Amino acid sequence: MKKLILISGTGRSGTHLIGRTISTHPDIKGRIESPDTFNLITKIATTQDNKNPLYITYLKKLLVFKLTRILKKSKYHILEKSHPSIWLAEFIFSKFNNAFLIGVWRDVEPTINSMLQHQGVLSWYKLLQQNKKNRFLGISESNKKYFKNLSIEEKCSLRWLSHKNELYKLKNKYPNKVLLIKYDDFLKNPSIFLEDISHFLDITNNFKLEKFKIDSLDKWKQNLTLKQLENIYKITSQDETK
Repeated sequence: MKKLILISGTGRSGTHLIGRTISTHPDIKGRIESPDTFNLITKIATTQDNKNPLYITYLKKLLVFKLTRILKKSKYHILEKSHPSIWLAEFIFSKFNNAFLIGVWRDVEPTINSMLQHQGVLSWYKLLQQNKKNRFLGISESNKKYFKNLSIEEKCSLRWLSHKNELYKLKNKYPNKVLLIKYDDFLKNPSIFLEDISHFLDITNNFKLEKFKIDSLDKWKQNLTLKQLENIYKITSQDETK
């Protein structure tokens, strides 16, 4: 049976590299943020907490139609690298028995450092309302009243935290359908993780590694100020997955 492999994560966490690496397998067709599904998944993930439920239901049905058609036409397993799919994983699991999730995360410091340098990430704080619950941004009922007044590193930290908590929730609920990978550890010893991925997906370990540098792992130490780190750690002290 052809598998649907979701690659998701905390954002700015290495999902592109993991997705490209797994896509080198001869039995896997990689779709790295393919617009027809990536845009739809992103739209649902970023608006499902606030948009009309009927509209969201329509978008989800459209996504199922697109993914079903893609699987039907393909001779290979399909890898869907759309990192906001973390917020649709349970729905997709309910519609596709052959769906699996590989969730990628990394420590908060390098993640926030990367977020602060990425205009696409920062634009969400202009595009989405900051006074309403939104899991994608990490806005909850308890923090929505003051979220918009937080520093940008605190907002990014809440987004990181909400994604990490969701990854672990999915792993605990669907242990046979979810595999978690820490990106920094993958870079240091990829062979171990590629073996884990092959077992998880029940395919041969026939991946090709691209060249990558690990000297960028500690760039955050030169970029983040002590005040920013203090703000970040104030948020991550709420991390329930430690």
